[in-house]
Amino acid sequence: MTRFAIPDMTCKGCVASVTRAVQQVDPTAQVAADLESHTVQIESRSTAEALAAAIAEAGFTVGSAC
Repeated sequence: MTRFAIPDMTCKGCVASVTRAVQQVDPTAQVAADLESHTVQIESRSTAEALAAAIAEAGFTVGSAC
């Protein structure tokens, strides 16, 4: 599982955009977003680097999450 902090993910529309970006890299990826903590957990066979790049390309700041 990969977890990212996405500080500028602030609404359900943002969650949908992040999910779409991730699923363009891995259509079978499972994405669980937490708007309150601005984090996303992703279950995917893709690398964390590929997932982060897709999220960043969608316009979001991607940081590491503990």
